[in-house]
Amino acid sequence: PVTGRAADVLACAQTCFDAAIRLIRPGNRVSDVSGPLTAISECFQCTLVEGVMTHNMKQFVIDGNKCVLNRPSADQKVEDSFFEENEVYAIDIVVSTGEGKAKVLNEKQTAVFKRALNVEYSLKLKASRA
Repeated sequence: PVTGRAADVLACAQTCFDAAIRLIRPGNRVSDVSGPLTAISECFQCTLVEGVMTHNMKQFVIDGNKCVLNRPSADQKVEDSFFEENEVYAIDIVVSTGEGKAKVLNEKQTAVFKRALNVEYSLKLKASRA
């Protein structure tokens, strides 16, 4: 069993996730999501980590154009729009007991790659092209 501040962080992240699921509905605004998440994290005496966003997803596109800032700041701004039907979102909630700023512990070379949709690939084999 988890106790203490670790339990607070886990409960805060779960509650924020549940609230985000209820707020990301057709007809609601993108700007309406961050306020309740901040209020929930303050109740647990935790903070949301800066720079973490919830993105909409499309086929072959992980990070769509619409995004929700979980913790708005002066450095980052997103376009305010409405959630529409048949949109899919990847909800990212990261909570901290500290200041809410991410630390880089060891800088290693990244191994995550993303396909560029605007680049045309010419594959040699017919089966590969299919």
